[in-house]
Amino acid sequence: INRFDYDGDYGTVLNRFLIQAAIDYPLTVHGTGGQTRAFIHIQDSARCIELALGDAPEAGERVRIFNQMT
Repeated sequence: INRFDYDGDYGTVLNRFLIQAAIDYPLTVHGTGGQTRAFIHIQDSARCIELALGDAPEAGERVRIFNQMT
């Protein structure tokens, strides 16, 4: 079974905000909100999801983990 991992402290802000919005929880901003780091463009992230869905494992196959990096 594939899963969408949500990590409130170390997951991507997109994952965190999507989950919080889905459960009607206020969006959290850590610290001052002014931190900078490498980001993945939303179109690239959406394309990664599209590719993963298009190459889904067959029933009984092991779960594959996809990591996105810039």
